[in-house]
Formats: sequence, structure tokens, C-alpha cells
Amino acid sequence: MDIAIKITLVASIVLVGYNLHQLVTSYEAICEKVKEFKAMALENDSDEGAVRRSNFVLTGTLSVLFIVLTYLSDFAYWVVGAVFVKLAVSMYLSHLEISQIFKENSIRPKFFKITKVDAAVNVLMGLGVAVIAVS
Repeated sequence: MDIAIKITLVASIVLVGYNLHQLVTSYEAICEKVKEFKAMALENDSDEGAVRRSNFVLTGTLSVLFIVLTYLSDFAYWVVGAVFVKLAVSMYLSHLEISQIFKENSIRPKFFKITKVDAAVNVLMGLGVAVIAVS
């Protein structure tokens, strides 16, 4: 097995684990985390723009690395493209979530449900990448 495939397999399992955690977290727990996050951001004198930039750099870097791994693992181009589109949607939702936290000090229940669907699709994508990597 090629080293890129091994790293892709590990990365996809991490992606699945993180998104499963997001999937099972309750709305009340998320609301509590939002309060803690906002307090910590204000304590560190971070405004919305700074938090969004750091979130973009972090999620963008991880997304690009995952996409590059799928490419280096010789996945079909349509799979690499699908991973790209899915991770771009997740980044956009993350951006909207940060904006909502800073503007409304909470997460709307409807948006919470959207993030649950996003996490579920990420779990399926991670499992799909893992299955492709081992086959």
C-alpha cells in the first residue's frame, strides 16, 4: 500500500470521528460551547474578522491537504472533485456559523439542523474515501 493511501486512510478515519462527534452533540451543548467560544474570543481581543480568518486558514489548510491526499492516492478525478465540493460547502457553513455566533450570540435551531446534515454527509464521505483507499 502506498504511503499516500495510508495517510489518506488515517485522515479519513479522523474526519469520520470528528464528524460523528459533531453529529451526536446536542443543541444545548452547542449553545453552551458558543457562549464559551464567544467569551474566549472577546477575552483575547479577537473580533469576528480575526476569528473568521483563522478559521479559514485552519479549515482551508486541512481541506486542501485532504484533497491533495485523495489526488495522490490516485482516486478518480470525479471523487477528488466531489471531495473538493463537499469540503468547500463545509467551509462555507463554518464561515456562516462564526458570523452567526458573533452577530446573534447563538446558533439558530434551523442552522443547527443544517450543520447536522453536513456532519452526516462528511461521515459518509469519510467512510467512502476509507473504503476506496482499502480496496
